[in-house]
Amino acid sequence: MKALFRRLQASSFPGVGVLLAMFASLCLAQQPDTANLLKTAVQGTGQARYVAIDDLGERHVAAAKVVPELEKLLKNDDGQVRWRSARALGDYGPLARGAAPALRALLADKDPIVQYHAAVALGRVGDKSDETVRDLVAAATSPDGRVARAAIAALRNVSPDPKRVLDVLQNALASDDDAVTLYAMEAIVERGAAAVPLLNEALKRPETTYLACAAIEHIGPPAAATVPALTELIADTKHSQLLIGALLAVASIGPAAQSAGPQIIPLLEHSTDATVPVAAAYALGSIGAVDADAALRQTLMKDQPFLQMTAAWSLAKIHPEDETLMKQAVGKLTKGLSSDEAPLRTAAAKGLQMLQAPPELVAPALMAVANDPDPDVAANIVQALAGLGEAVVPRASKALQNPKSRGMAVRVLTQLGPKAAGAVGALVDAMPGADPDFRKEIHFALAAIGPNAAPAAGALAEAISNEDPRVRESALYALRQIGPGAGAAVKPLLSRMQADESFDAMAAAWALAAIAPDDAEVAAKTVPRLTLCLSNPDEQVRLECAEALASWGPVGADAVKALERVVREDDSPAVRAAAEAALARIAPKQ
Repeated sequence: MKALFRRLQASSFPGVGVLLAMFASLCLAQQPDTANLLKTAVQGTGQARYVAIDDLGERHVAAAKVVPELEKLLKNDDGQVRWRSARALGDYGPLARGAAPALRALLADKDPIVQYHAAVALGRVGDKSDETVRDLVAAATSPDGRVARAAIAALRNVSPDPKRVLDVLQNALASDDDAVTLYAMEAIVERGAAAVPLLNEALKRPETTYLACAAIEHIGPPAAATVPALTELIADTKHSQLLIGALLAVASIGPAAQSAGPQIIPLLEHSTDATVPVAAAYALGSIGAVDADAALRQTLMKDQPFLQMTAAWSLAKIHPEDETLMKQAVGKLTKGLSSDEAPLRTAAAKGLQMLQAPPELVAPALMAVANDPDPDVAANIVQALAGLGEAVVPRASKALQNPKSRGMAVRVLTQLGPKAAGAVGALVDAMPGADPDFRKEIHFALAAIGPNAAPAAGALAEAISNEDPRVRESALYALRQIGPGAGAAVKPLLSRMQADESFDAMAAAWALAAIAPDDAEVAAKTVPRLTLCLSNPDEQVRLECAEALASWGPVGADAVKALERVVREDDSPAVRAAAEAALARIAPKQ
C-alpha cells in the first residue's frame, strides 16, 4: 500500500486526475473496436498487425471470439506474430486455458523469444495438465537462460507434483546462468520442508553444495532434516566458503542442529580464514551448544575484536539466565557499535537485536549511535531498538524533539507498530513546522500504530488538504489504517472524495470504507466511487477498491453487478479473488 501511494504521487496534483480521465475517454473514443482490432490482427500486415495483437491482449475482452483467432496466429510464419499472440493469450489468463496445447507447441519453436513468451503464457493461463507440466519441465533445462527462467516461473504458478518441480530445480541449481540459479533458489525456498530431500542430494554434489547451504539458511528450522548432511560437510570440507555456508545454514536451523556442535567447536581454531571461527562461534550460539563453553571462553582471550564479540554473544545466547554473561555480551557488542569498521558495527547492532537482553542494558548504547552514516548499520540499529519493544518508546518519543535524532526515532516507532501507541501524542506534537518528508514519515508511523493512533485523527484530517502530495497521501493512508476510531475525519474525507477525480479522492474513498463501514449515508456517497475504480487500469487500484467495497457489506449492493463483471473478466487472480470476497460480504448466498 505504501509503495502504491509513493508511486502515484506524481499524478495526484489537484485537477490532474480530471484531465487524465477526460484524455483517456477521448482516446478510447478514437480507438478501434474489438472487431476491427481482431480483423487487423488476422488480416493485417507489419506494424499495424503487431499493434492490433498487443491491443487485444491489453483489452482482454470478448474472449470467446478473440482467443480462438489468437490461437490460430500461433502458427503464423512471422515470429513476431507468434510471440505477440502468445503474450496476448497470456493476458487473457484462465480465459485462454484452451490454447494451452498450441502454446506448448511453441516451447519447441526455433525462436527463443517465442519459446520465452509461450512459457510465460502457460504460467498465466494456469493449465495444470500433465502435458503442460512435462513440457515446462523440459523447457526449464533450456540452454537459453530466458526460456529456463520463464519455465521455472510458470511451473511455480501451475504448482504440479512437488517431486517433478524439485527434480527440475536440482538441475537448475547447476546452471551456468546465475539468473536461472536464482529462480531455482527462490522456488526451493518456497517449498520449505518439502525441499529437504532435494537439498540433501544437492549437498552431495560439488556444483550445488554451496547453493544448497544458502537455501537451507533461508528455510531455517523446517530444514532440520538436513543437519546430518550439513554435519558431514562441516567435518569433511576444507573449502572455507563452503564451511561458512554450512555453518550459517546450521545456525539458521537453530537448536534442532545441536548435534553438529562437536564438529563445529574445532573450527574456532581455524587458522587459514579468519571468518570461519567467527561463523563457528555464531553457529554455536545459535544452536545452543552447551558443550562449547570452554572453547568459547578460550576464544574470548584472542586479540580479534569481531571474534571476541561473537563468542561473548554466543555464551549469552547459550546461557540467557546468566546475568554476568549477558552483561559481558552487551559490553562487547556496545564496543563494536563504535568500531571504525562498518561491517563490525552492523554485526554488533544485529547481535544486540538477537540477544534479547534487558532493554535497560541495551537501549542507551543503541541510542548513542543511532545516527550512524552507514545505511546498513543504521537499519540494523533501528531494528535492534524496535526489538526492545514498548520499553524504548519513551526514549524514541523524546528523541523526536531533537532534529538530529528525530529521523531515527520515527523509524523506530514505525517498526514498533502498535507497540508504539504511547508515542502518538509526541508524533502529533512533532508535526507543526516539519518538512514534507518528515511529516510523511510521521504519518506512516501513525499508520503503523493503527487503531491506537485515533487521537491523531484530527491532525491527519487537516493534513489531507495540505499543498504537498506527500503529506496528503500519507495522511489518507494513515486515516485508513486507523479505521473507525478516526470518525472525526469523515466529513473532511467526504469533501475530499467529492472534490475531483484525483488519486487523493479515490484514497479518501478507501479511508471512508475503513472508518465508517456501518454508515449507510456515507456508503451511499462512497460506493459509486469505489465501483467506478473497479475499471481502473492499475491492478493494485482495482484490488484496493474491491477490498474497500467488501467493508460495506449489504449496504454496498449497488456494486454487485460491477463486482460480478470483475469476477468474470478481470485478468488478475488477486483482483478476482478480492471481488469474490466482496460479493460474499455484500450479497451472501443463502
